[in-house]
Amino acid sequence: MAQLLSPVCADSLKFQNLVPSFCPRNRWPIIGKTVCSSGKRRNLVRVRAAFQESAPYDEIADDYYAVLGLLPDATPEQIKKAYYNCMKACHPDLCGDDQDTTNFCVFINDVYEVLSDPVQRMVYDEIHGYTPTAINPFLDDSSPRDHVFVDEFACIGCKNCANVCSSVFAIEEDFGRARAYNQSGNTDSVQQAVDSCPVNCIYWTSAAQLSLLEDEMRRVERVNVALMLSGMGSASVDVFRTASSRWEKRQAKVLAQAKMRMMNGKDSEKTPSSWSNLWGKAKEYGDGSEEGKERAKRAAAAARRWREYSRRAADKPPGFKLSEGISSKE
Repeated sequence: MAQLLSPVCADSLKFQNLVPSFCPRNRWPIIGKTVCSSGKRRNLVRVRAAFQESAPYDEIADDYYAVLGLLPDATPEQIKKAYYNCMKACHPDLCGDDQDTTNFCVFINDVYEVLSDPVQRMVYDEIHGYTPTAINPFLDDSSPRDHVFVDEFACIGCKNCANVCSSVFAIEEDFGRARAYNQSGNTDSVQQAVDSCPVNCIYWTSAAQLSLLEDEMRRVERVNVALMLSGMGSASVDVFRTASSRWEKRQAKVLAQAKMRMMNGKDSEKTPSSWSNLWGKAKEYGDGSEEGKERAKRAAAAARRWREYSRRAADKPPGFKLSEGISSKE
């Protein structure tokens, strides 16, 4: 079977000269060098040897599969093997009690928790466009818009939202912009915070949309709000548009691969994976049930955590490189 996707590690996106696209509040913008410190050189050599044939990991991993060096059509067995290989290479017995390594292991556990659960993996795949029947969350009005997202490229750091609803909003230390750190605040208080924004940069979104927006934000270069207001930063970014565009490109590759498989009739010959039932039930996360809503919320929370891991560089193995991507054809 031909590979579905190469183990994508997208380059860090540095957007320049993009025209910002804002819409009124409550609506959407238009979518068209740490090393292991075990003290034992032989252990350090073993760890490095485990990753010596790998691809560079100084780029941004495109998705959970890429973090483990896999492709989206990986079988459960391959996911489990990649996870254990990664954890063994970064185990404290090899690397010592190193905080960077500990943080990375916590992140890998988060990744594996999603990909090892068939239902949660299906939710992840549907939200991110890895199933042929998936619907772009930015074009889907059926899911409740019960999450809030701050467009940090428009935020001026006024602190109004954090003052009105501190249980949900806070000012990020690194860049001086507001962020929604919690999604369980009182709805009325959150709406008051939304209304208090002088530049209308806070939006109500669905859980699936928030997952994609948080994923996009971890890729994009930002500057401190003081530099932005002084005109020293680059032009603003339409994060809604870029997140939607990334989803469409990913979905196009999936549809092309699904068509190829159906034409070649090779599905019956391959080891079952999450891609076996190519035209299975769609919108597992958005079926309207409480269970479906909870799954979508968990996916959004995982996306926020990854963004925080990325900010601390905890989503990269300290001083190492991950193994090369493999496809379920192996």
